[in-house]
Amino acid sequence: AWASPRTKFLVVLARKLVVFVGVPFLLFRLIFGYRWRDFGIQAAGLRALAGNHLLVVLVLSGMILVFQYFAGNGAKPIRQGEFGARQLAIAIPLCFVWLFLEVGLVEEFFFRAVVQGRLSAWFKSEISGVTLMALLFGLAHAPGFILRRAGLADAIGENPSPADAMAYTIVVLSVAGIFFGIVWARTKNLFAVMFIHASADLLPNLKHFIVTWGI
Repeated sequence: AWASPRTKFLVVLARKLVVFVGVPFLLFRLIFGYRWRDFGIQAAGLRALAGNHLLVVLVLSGMILVFQYFAGNGAKPIRQGEFGARQLAIAIPLCFVWLFLEVGLVEEFFFRAVVQGRLSAWFKSEISGVTLMALLFGLAHAPGFILRRAGLADAIGENPSPADAMAYTIVVLSVAGIFFGIVWARTKNLFAVMFIHASADLLPNLKHFIVTWGI
């Protein structure tokens, strides 16, 4: 049971929450007295997400989803009718909620709220923070492509070389990191970037989610 795909899903999420959210928060809390609101997690952020931040979040998320649906490889199973309407109606919201936590909270809390925030403060420049964090955000995904063979078959192959993996992460993922970074820099609303990031990862991860959870 411990080796089942579903269990691995939960274990990986728990580890990520501890390493990338829990530990950094405790360190900043104990050393500097930071609170959750200092990282963009507060009731005002939720209200802004439903208010003046809603338009930019929906527009960016919608643009990403439309582009991925018509041009992305992750949406091929949907375009080819591999899943029924009932499956999609159940899987899409559930997968989105999962990604809202697994990539939205975990990655955006660490990369944007913690690291980008500190870089911007050190360099006294939001532009420097966004640029450097986007580069680091892209490169941080390269080990997964190399060590776990998590490459995109149609993009860099099943077993990409370290050079190909780093080039892909810089060209593609760092660009996405710039958009996430700009939204964070302008809004300081972690919920907003969590929503956009979850939307960006939705279609590429949908098939794996459906298969894993037997939807």
